[in-house]
This record gives sequence, structure tokens and C-alpha cells, in this order.
Amino acid sequence: MPLIIENIRWVFFDLGYTLINEDGAAFGRLRQVCDSLAELGVNVTLADLVRDLEEASERYDPSPFASVLDRLIPDPQQQDFVRKSGRYPKELEEPYPDAKPLLTALAGRYQLGVIANQPAGTEERLRNYGLDSFFSVCLSSTEMGIAKPDPEIFRIALEQAGCRPRDAVMVGDRIDNDIKPAKALGMQTVRILQGVGRLQKPRTDDERPDATVKDLAELATILID
Repeated sequence: MPLIIENIRWVFFDLGYTLINEDGAAFGRLRQVCDSLAELGVNVTLADLVRDLEEASERYDPSPFASVLDRLIPDPQQQDFVRKSGRYPKELEEPYPDAKPLLTALAGRYQLGVIANQPAGTEERLRNYGLDSFFSVCLSSTEMGIAKPDPEIFRIALEQAGCRPRDAVMVGDRIDNDIKPAKALGMQTVRILQGVGRLQKPRTDDERPDATVKDLAELATILID
């Protein structure tokens, strides 16, 4: 499905499961969760947790992980124990192989930005990946104190870019966090089918992206003449 836009000036990206593959860190954390649940007498496998998270994402639960914990261990103190008994190994995340070649190709055609729900240190991680120099605007939920799908974080990004919504494209994996709020502001949208967000299905026209791609290589065929 071609993306037909005139006068595109800016391309904004989500990070997790868009430019960055979070599988290594996510599965590492889920293994710790399995161990913590076992200490509480709840025996689940990694495959069980992945299935439950996928189902929660497909249902559009705002926090799939919280939904899974609510089902497995309703007690708040036990949930707190699970959340604190381990860490999310962020260092196991890595850019998708096509991320840097894509950004290199796009940099000569568009201004590039990031709008992402991420913990502190987003710009430093991008620097470690060798990707920071591509982005003129980088908004992270923790630093901003605003998280997607709040439209304010998109408005601030557009304001910093000096860009009208219709001259910008938002690329992300989640309909609820990326596509719907960006589209509501008048941005064009491209959904990428990576991560558990790939299971979400548009329920109304305002959730339907202007284009859908399976990966970054296919995105390149849309954004690069």
C-alpha cells in the first residue's frame, strides 16, 4: 500500500520494536518473572507469559504486563515483589540490522525525530548505537514527563521541529500509542509489524494507518524514491 504524501519534511520514529529490537531484554526480564512467580507458587513458562502478553496487546490493554500480573497474582504486594525482584536488561536491546542503513538514506531527504516511551537515557543509548546524529528532535516520555498516547508529546515534537502535522510522518509499531494519536493531530502514519504490537488490528478508521510495512526494509521502499 503506497504512502502518497507531498512535501514531507519530517519523519518521526518510535524506538521499541520500530528501530530497536527489544526481544533480548524482554525475554530476559520474562525469565526473571517466571522465577519470581515460582517463588510465590505460581508456575508458568516463558511461552505462557509471551502468549498472555500477546493476547493483552491484541486486546489493546494499555499495559499488557500489568494485565498479565493482575490475572496471575491479583495481590498488589505480590505484584510489587515480582516487579522489584529483577531488572530489565536494557543492554540486551539492539538496533534492527536495517535501522542504520535506513536512517542514512533518509537523512539526505528528510529531517528525522524520535517520539518514544522510554526510560531515562534515551539519547545516550542512541549515541551508543551510533544513531544519535541522525535525529534533530528526540523526545522520550521519562525526560518529558509525558507518555504516548498523550497527544501533547506529539505536539511538542512538531513544535520543536517547526513542522506542520501534515508535513510529518509518524512510524511506529503500536496502533494505540503511535498511529491513533499521531493521525488525530493530522500527521501521516506508517505502522510497522514488529513486536507484540503487530497483533493489534484497526477497529475504526481513526486507527487505520496510511501504510503498513512488515519491516524497515519495506519502509525504505515507501519513503525513498
